[in-house]
Amino acid sequence: MLDNTSPLSLQYQLKTELYEKINTGVWPEGFKIPSENELCEEYGISRITVREALKEMVQAGYLVRKQGKGTYVSKPAVEQSLTSSYSLSADLEQKGQVSEFILLSFKIIESKPSSVALFDIPESEKLYEIIRLRTVDNNAYAWEKAIVPTRYMPDATSKEIKEFGLYPTIEKYSGLYPIEAEEKIEAVICPDAICREMGLPLKSPVMKVKRNTKSQSGYIEKCESYIFGQRLNVLHKIRRKH
Repeated sequence: MLDNTSPLSLQYQLKTELYEKINTGVWPEGFKIPSENELCEEYGISRITVREALKEMVQAGYLVRKQGKGTYVSKPAVEQSLTSSYSLSADLEQKGQVSEFILLSFKIIESKPSSVALFDIPESEKLYEIIRLRTVDNNAYAWEKAIVPTRYMPDATSKEIKEFGLYPTIEKYSGLYPIEAEEKIEAVICPDAICREMGLPLKSPVMKVKRNTKSQSGYIEKCESYIFGQRLNVLHKIRRKH
C-alpha cells in the first residue's frame, strides 16, 4: 500500500513502485502488467492516479500499450555511438538555464582488471576517480563517477578539474580529447547513498548511464552516471569541452 501521509504524491509513489518491479525483474520486458482496475485495488488509489502514472511511464518509454491487449513492459537498454554535435551546457545556456559541476571527490585509486583491459594499461598503473554532481539552475541533475588513467593528466589537481573541467584538463596534459563514446542507458532505482548526495527522495527512478569515452589514441575515460530527469531519447557526439 502507498502512504497517504507522505509528502510525495500518490502518483509519484506508484511510479516508484512500478519502476522497482521493472528494474528488479519482477516485471521483465514483455510482461503484461495488471489492469488499471487491478492496480487501483492493489494500491488503494483512484483510477485517475493510476491512469496518469501509467501515461507518464508510457511517454517515458518504460511501458507500451497494445490496443485491445493491455499494457506491457518495454525496458530496452540503449547502446549507441555518439553521432551528432552536442553540449548539454551549451544547450541549457540557449534556454537560459545554468549548468555547473560540483566536485565531490578527487582521488587516486588502484586499477581493476576491467579498467586495465579498457585502457590497455599495466596493472600497476593508478587511476584518478573523479566524482561530481551536475546541477541545472542549482537543482541536482546528475551524479557521475569518472575514471581516468593517471598517465593522461599527471599531476592534475582538483582545482584544475573545478576550474576547467575534466576533458580540458586531460587535453592540457596529454593533448588528447574526446572524439566519440559508447553509452549504455537503463532505467534503475537510484542507490540510497546517491539519492542523498543529489537531495532526492529515496528510491527515486533515474537513468543510469555507463559511458566509455575514446580519444584519437584510445579510451581515456569511463564514467558511470545517475541522471534525474526525463528519459534520454537521443545520444549525441561529445564536444571537446565538458
